[in-house]
Amino acid sequence: MSWDDERVREHVQRLEGLLERLDPAAADTVHALVELYGEALDRVMRLAGDTGALIEDELIRHLLLVHGLHPETAEARVRRALGALETFLAKHRTSAEFGGIEDGALRLAVAAEGRAAPPRPVLDAVERAVRAAAPELDRVDIAAPAPEPVLITLDQVRSRA
Repeated sequence: MSWDDERVREHVQRLEGLLERLDPAAADTVHALVELYGEALDRVMRLAGDTGALIEDELIRHLLLVHGLHPETAEARVRRALGALETFLAKHRTSAEFGGIEDGALRLAVAAEGRAAPPRPVLDAVERAVRAAAPELDRVDIAAPAPEPVLITLDQVRSRA
C-alpha cells in the first residue's frame, strides 16, 4: 500500500477529527501508543544516519513533527518555505521576511512594492506555506501595512455619471 501525499493529508485530517471525539480512557491509550511509536521512530532516526531523504517524504515528515523528532528547527523549515515562495512573491511584487519565533508564535513581515498592503490571497498563501512547514507553531503573526483608504472625489463620481 503506497499513499500519495494527498491521501496522507486526507487521512491525517480524518484521524485528527476522530481523536478529538475520543473519551478520556481511549485518549490515554492512544497517547501511550503514540509515545511508544515515537520512541521507535527516534531509534529509526538515530540508526538511519542521513535523514535528508526521510524528511522529504510528507508522511515521515509529519510523524517526525508529531514526535518532536524533526532534525531541522522550525526556523529552518519556515525559512525554506519562504524561499520556496520567492517566485510567487516576486510575481506579486511582494516580499516576506522572517522576524523570529518566540513562545510558539512566528513573526513575519510582508510588504508589497508600490502598494500600501499586500493582497489578501498573497498573505493567505504565505500563512499556509509557513503553517505547513512548521505546524507545531501556535500562531503566525504577519505584520503588513494596512490598506490605504481609497478616496473618491465628488468630481470623479460626477465624471462617471
